[in-house]
Amino acid sequence: MKYTKRIALGLFLTIVLLAVAACSAPPFAWPGLAADSQAVYATLLDGKIHAFDPLNGNELWVFPPQAERKPGLGCTGPAQASLGLYASPVLAEENLFAGSYAGQTYALDRSSGTQRWSFTSQEETKGGLAGFFARKENPAVIGSPTLDGDTLYIPSADQTLYAVDVASGTRQWDFQTSDAIWASPLVTDDRIYVASMAHKLYCLDKDSQAELWAFDAQGAIPSTPALAGDTVYLGSLGRQVFAVDADTGRLRWSFETESWAWATPLVISDTVYASEVDGTLYALDAETGAKRWDFMAQGKIQATPAYADGTLYLPAEDQNLYALDSVAGTQKWQFTASAALMSTPVMVGDRLYLVSMDNKVYALNAENGAKIWEYSVTQE
Repeated sequence: MKYTKRIALGLFLTIVLLAVAACSAPPFAWPGLAADSQAVYATLLDGKIHAFDPLNGNELWVFPPQAERKPGLGCTGPAQASLGLYASPVLAEENLFAGSYAGQTYALDRSSGTQRWSFTSQEETKGGLAGFFARKENPAVIGSPTLDGDTLYIPSADQTLYAVDVASGTRQWDFQTSDAIWASPLVTDDRIYVASMAHKLYCLDKDSQAELWAFDAQGAIPSTPALAGDTVYLGSLGRQVFAVDADTGRLRWSFETESWAWATPLVISDTVYASEVDGTLYALDAETGAKRWDFMAQGKIQATPAYADGTLYLPAEDQNLYALDSVAGTQKWQFTASAALMSTPVMVGDRLYLVSMDNKVYALNAENGAKIWEYSVTQE
């Protein structure tokens, strides 16, 4: 009897602890940015979308707004309304789109942050390389949606690409793969390229959704491929960067890296800039894949550099943003943030916006890296 009582007490305490944790602990998130002359939009580690004035960094709105917490079982004070956000928001003329850990994609009014609609897949993940995202209802949206005309393409960890109507959020069609889709799809006039954690890059006919070809990347593909001319460039966790014929899916060349090639390659003129997680950025000949130069950061690289006027802006986990000459690979200047930089910076005019892993958003002078403003979000 005493043993039974101890088990019952232990179960009760476990339930209480889980309930209290649920009141306060937001799901893990990954910061991201989008910006234009109107506003800077950041998805931060507090699981919320923040809008800032680009001139001074003043906060304009936040979504979801602070909610009232219901009393009972340790839940006192304001509730932690948190979405869990892994990808940068996507901007349209009047709307903003963002996907969440819970599997919902939100359409918000850009000027006010008011929700216009939300889409939920209502599917269940079957497992695979998705890892801890597996077997959840409303599975995680890890990559940003892709906006193309009247259609929003949503990648999901439930192994599905969803096409939804931009105005209403209603589902139009979907495409199934055999593992999670973490990357934003690449959409052109007549093709859709879907990168999967099942090691495959799929090419679909945009009108019929028929699969035209599939390329085996010999490793999971966590990020969006890049298209330049008639060639698709992609990296994989199989430690390779590939150049693939956009029409046929045939391999043109491959470049072997020392560690995971995580980030989306950046193609400028005849050069492909591709990084590996262990901290090296490579400049490769776009036609042959031959290495022109490499640059080693002091920390991991998981984001694509930004580019403007002959300068690459490379974020790294060592808290540094490196400004590099795009031709020579030499360093021009660096800016040191207060925490790791794991997301691609955004360039608007002569300003560069970046976000760090401690909930800070920065505006820098793109020419010299001087800080213009900084905003720190307190995670409650």
